[in-house]
Amino acid sequence: MKNILLVTDGLIHPPLTARRALHSALVERTQSNFQHVRSMEKLPKDLENFSALVLYFHHKRISDTALEKLENFVSAGGGGLGIHTATASFKKQPAYSETLGGRFTGHGPVESFELQPLPESAIFKGIPSFRVKDELYLHELQPEIETHFTVMHKAAKIPAVWTTHYGRGRVCYAMPGHRTETMRNSIYQRVLMRGLAWVCGK
Repeated sequence: MKNILLVTDGLIHPPLTARRALHSALVERTQSNFQHVRSMEKLPKDLENFSALVLYFHHKRISDTALEKLENFVSAGGGGLGIHTATASFKKQPAYSETLGGRFTGHGPVESFELQPLPESAIFKGIPSFRVKDELYLHELQPEIETHFTVMHKAAKIPAVWTTHYGRGRVCYAMPGHRTETMRNSIYQRVLMRGLAWVCGK
């Protein structure tokens, strides 16, 4: 059984109800043990006993110590699942963005958009396209990411779900997550569970 550390925080962005929906989905859909902290500054000393971190928060600053813990954890073979505001956090720390595979650069108003799977994606095979009403995040991307779902934006397809490797570790990022309804979407929950399984090595 996997040990997963949830690093989640927020009352409005992300909403507390959305974070609770994520936790409920993880407990119901996976066979894992979950622990929770509200900040990267609270990472436990026994981090090596966890298979993955789930990052769902919007924080502006991270200490060098906490960032080094994250980098060491992932590069040594740990997994990371970043959701929505994870890429909008710590934007002045390039090493953090490199770990996740991208850095948030902006978004428009909450809008309806469709996530389209790439047919060659083995990780998310069988998961259909689906629509959410959410913030469409734009990113400055690392060149080595592998895209699995895209969204149309100004006549161009932009990555909405991607995976990457950092050292020996695996990282998955999923862009939606601004609204509670998004986190309750059953298809999106399948995406998140499949991404978590992959970063855990399955």
